[in-house]
Amino acid sequence: MKIPIVNEQDEIIAYKEREEITPEDISRIVVLHVFNEKGEVLIAKRQSTKIIHPDKWGPSVSGGVEEGYDYDTTVIKEAGEEIGLKNIVPIFYKKMPKLSDINSRFTGVYYVIINSEYKLIIQEEEVSEIKWIPVSDLEDWYKDKPEDFVPSFQRSIDTIKEIYKNIA
Repeated sequence: MKIPIVNEQDEIIAYKEREEITPEDISRIVVLHVFNEKGEVLIAKRQSTKIIHPDKWGPSVSGGVEEGYDYDTTVIKEAGEEIGLKNIVPIFYKKMPKLSDINSRFTGVYYVIINSEYKLIIQEEEVSEIKWIPVSDLEDWYKDKPEDFVPSFQRSIDTIKEIYKNIA
């Protein structure tokens, strides 16, 4: 499946195979933050076999937008694939512009609130573990051991805190 390459205005200008993408190319990803009724957020640990950031904790769900999909359809697809979350209506939170020092992509950020008893099923090729954690505990963990997380997780922490403040 090809990846849309976009310009600085997030307009599609080309499609490339994943292995053809260069650091100069700008692509699109989605992030879904999953909260429950207890005020916890779900985090996911990347599988040890992943080439990029193996064994690092990251957001509940994340994934690249592929040809034929947009931000909205990708977040639903990725939630189903990565953690078995089906029949959801994710709430769009914001689109984050690319940051050249962190990445070359636009990020569509979404959230959803589910029941803590929902039976989540991880996609073992992508995710090795998931964990519910109170937002304050996650922030403390990140401050103490940022090396446990994907490098861009500070942006996720900030967004998680913003969303939680609005839904709590």
